[in-house]
Amino acid sequence: MNIKFEEKYIADDSAIVIGLPENIKELKNFDELDTLLNGLTEEIISANVLSDTFGKVTTTGVTIQRQYRKVVAVGLGDSSELTALKVQKAVGKLFQFMDGEKDSQAQFILDTFAFEPKEVADAIGMMSAVSNHVLMGYDTSDKKQFRDELDVTLITKEDVKAGYDHGAALGNSIILARDFATMPPNLLYPESFADEVAVQFKERPYIKGEVKDFDTLVQEGFGLLAAVGKASVRKPRLVTIEYKHPDAQSDEPIALVGKGITYDSGGYSLKTRTGMRSMKYDMSGAANVVGMMDAISKLELPVHVVAVLALAENMVDGNGMRPDDVYQSLSGKTVEVSNTDAEGRLVLADAVYYASTTYNPKIMMDFATLTGAVIQAIGEDRTGVFTNQGRKFINNLLISSKVTGEDIWHLPISELEDDRVKQSDIADLINADFKPGGASFAAAFINQFTEETPWVHFDIAGTSNTSSTTPFAKKGSTGVMIRTIVDLIESGTLYE
Repeated sequence: MNIKFEEKYIADDSAIVIGLPENIKELKNFDELDTLLNGLTEEIISANVLSDTFGKVTTTGVTIQRQYRKVVAVGLGDSSELTALKVQKAVGKLFQFMDGEKDSQAQFILDTFAFEPKEVADAIGMMSAVSNHVLMGYDTSDKKQFRDELDVTLITKEDVKAGYDHGAALGNSIILARDFATMPPNLLYPESFADEVAVQFKERPYIKGEVKDFDTLVQEGFGLLAAVGKASVRKPRLVTIEYKHPDAQSDEPIALVGKGITYDSGGYSLKTRTGMRSMKYDMSGAANVVGMMDAISKLELPVHVVAVLALAENMVDGNGMRPDDVYQSLSGKTVEVSNTDAEGRLVLADAVYYASTTYNPKIMMDFATLTGAVIQAIGEDRTGVFTNQGRKFINNLLISSKVTGEDIWHLPISELEDDRVKQSDIADLINADFKPGGASFAAAFINQFTEETPWVHFDIAGTSNTSSTTPFAKKGSTGVMIRTIVDLIESGTLYE
């Protein structure tokens, strides 16, 4: 995408892109807009040629210097109700419309959006990346990303470059995560994923990392991660990425832990033919944590953050993990396996224990496509959130969730679930009990390994993918919670 910044409109072949609030005459640049539209702005809106209905994209044409110019407008509704999120949605709809119309050259008149120009530029930076992005390169077509063909000029007298750059950085991190989640599993597996991550962060300031291979995992006692991944010819890995900004040298880290099951057949508790489809996405938690770290480090946020990725394939083999097996975790606790398809909580158990005891984080958050039960409980549009602290502990997270529109729902874990996970006849814990409340059971199981570190668990099973187009994504992987966690970290409230 070629981006330019200008103080005033200069006529060329580009489409003129504007926002249309209901109270159009209150725009500070109304006279300028009305001149562009040949003095017919109010008449055009009254005749429904252009619409001010929120999110509706309409077009018309005007004559400027005897040349026809296309005008693309997005309705903004009542400008007093606009938020950064609503501006992002409107801009996302604009870019999706422009893709359909093949309008790759555009001048955005930012002051028509009735919102802080820097925030509008931020939205353009992010939404130009995410709204139309799809994974490419796996067929024989020569199709390009629409964004790669864009030539955009932002028109305003204010300096909005920093806003645009922020949004573009965040958008690129989201599509990085989405691409990892969407890659075919014969090409993205624990070793190759670890290698890709190493390349991604190799030249990044303030970053260091480590990859533990299968032999190391066994030697160091990662018994659950090794058990899940041992049946595959592509053995498990544990990846650590540490980002420490110079201004955060003395800060306790924030730990982000991701479940990275690069393919989940279910193991001996084999999934059905339809249930196994799309199990390449079972590493979305790890992919999204990579996206978070990518954004945090590119934006050079003044924080200390550690990411731990537990990567494995859950396959079937003669030496594979079986129901009735018992394995010792990194913590020393033993686990009876009742269901090999409840493998995500096993790899997370070792990963959160490692993060907690190695880095002593201020707060630890894990992200996982963990249970179908969370979808049954709250649907596909909300992320289930669990914590070992009181509800007040996640208040700032709830605020960031509202800012980004990534809905979360606080779900319970208590002594009821703590008792259930201890109901093995022969081991300390059991990994599944096949009773209702499976999402809470899984969260309670992971909590046995947090070592009382303040912890939040995000079950993204319903929200990691979308089956329909939204302003933020085409059908497929969403990169869910990247925007929310970056906003939460930027807010500075995690250390309050």
